[in-house]
Order: sequence, then structure tokens, then C-alpha cells
Amino acid sequence: MVEIIWPKASEDESAKSSRRELIGRMAIGVAHEIRNPLTVIKGYLQLQEKKSTYCNGDSLRIIYQEIHQIETVITSMLSLAQNKAINRIPENLNHILAHLYPAVQQAAARNGIITELLLPEHLPRLALDAAEIGELVLHLAYNGIEAMQPEGRLTIGAEQTAGTVTLYVQDEGSGIPPEQRERIFEPFYTTKSGNTGLGLAISLSIVERHQGKIEIVSGVGAGSVFKVMFPVLEQ
Repeated sequence: MVEIIWPKASEDESAKSSRRELIGRMAIGVAHEIRNPLTVIKGYLQLQEKKSTYCNGDSLRIIYQEIHQIETVITSMLSLAQNKAINRIPENLNHILAHLYPAVQQAAARNGIITELLLPEHLPRLALDAAEIGELVLHLAYNGIEAMQPEGRLTIGAEQTAGTVTLYVQDEGSGIPPEQRERIFEPFYTTKSGNTGLGLAISLSIVERHQGKIEIVSGVGAGSVFKVMFPVLEQ
């Protein structure tokens, strides 16, 4: 098994800040450049739909689906911005995970995946943006689901160690090949057909906005465990 920790200890704060700032500026710039003309296209399409006496429903449905897909990518890109405003308040991670678990179960069931939720009885409160943590959990869960064959098991849980609470998502997939380990958090990097390659990049951005750390333990043929460590609120 190989352990990957991010941010890397060898990367100084200046380098990390520059990397985050560059990704954020790129994401915001590209997103706005795409969103503005897309809004105009969508508006004119809706206008023509009302005026036209001939309307091919299937064609319009496909066009709207593609527009929605572009809008989804834009929203995801904006999530990469390090300076994105978030609302961190004292939260119980157990409550967030329990609330999201039914959605994970449904997604897993569609792929024939077994799920398990392991929560300790008591956890200290953390400074979290519940919506962002929900997005993080879903990205990590979907990543694990996509990595497995039917009847694989996805385990989501939390545990407390000295000064931190760890969220973990474990899969029984094929593991992360050596040539991919240094690139898995790069925006748009993917080896999966139909995948935008933004899920893990967004996950890293969310972790960094929460002053956390993400660790991956993975072995080829042995599955992967994504661990996210959050600092406990001072009493």
C-alpha cells in the first residue's frame, strides 16, 4: 500500500498559495467567459421555442441537456476558487454524514455496490460549511463507486484522534496506479470516460478552505482509502 498526503510536506506555503491562486483565477476567468454567452444562447433558445410553430421536442431536449452539462462544469470550476466565500460554523460531522448517506446508498445501488456507514457515538464539533462538506463527501463517494465492480463495498466513516477528526471513504476498487498518483488532484485529469476530472480537484479545494489535510492510502489491486483530517474546535 502507498500513502499519498496532500498538501505535500515538501511544498512550502508560498508555493501552495501560488498554485491555489492560479487555479482559482483560471477557474473564475474561464467560467465567466463561458457563462455569459451561454446565458444569451439559452435565452434566445427559450424565445424561439415559444415563437416557433415547428418544435422538435427531442432536439430541444438534447440541447437543454448539453447546456445543463456546461452549466454544471462551470459551477464545478467556480468551486475550485480558493477565495470562494464559505460559512464555517460549529457542526457535528456525524449529522452531515447521516444526512447524506441515503443519497450515497441510492447511487451505489444503481451500480450494484454495497455501502456501509460507520460513525462513532460522540465526535467533537468542527468548524465546517455543511454544504461544502456534503459536496466533498459525495465527490469522494462517487469516485469510490466508479472505481469498483458490482458487489464491491464502499465504507464511509469518521473517527477521532488527538486534535483532529478524520472523515474516511474506503473502496474495494483496483487502486491508484503509480503513474496516476501525482496527478489525481489536477483539474480535468481523468482516466474515466464521461468524467470531467473535477471531482477530486474540487475535493482538495474544499479541504484546503477548511484548513484540513487529505491523505490517500492505495495499492494496486487493494483498493483505496481517502482520509480527510479536520482540526477540532478549541473549547
